[in-house]
Amino acid sequence: MIKPYCTQNDGKCQSCSLVNYNRDCQNNPLHGGHRPGAGRKPTGRKRQTLSVTDDEYIKIKKLIDAERKAID
Repeated sequence: MIKPYCTQNDGKCQSCSLVNYNRDCQNNPLHGGHRPGAGRKPTGRKRQTLSVTDDEYIKIKKLIDAERKAID
């Protein structure tokens, strides 16, 4: 597909050196990129890292399970 702003090689984009890097004459990507609605939907949860003992882990796990059951 010839871009209207292509100025190199008489509009023959396939012979342009930027095509080797998946770019057009204005250094725009030829394909790919952000798409609306793509990607994983947010769950509202945040991943945290904690250093706890085994006993603390058991207590935290019970607390989280009880909280999740109360929400449902």
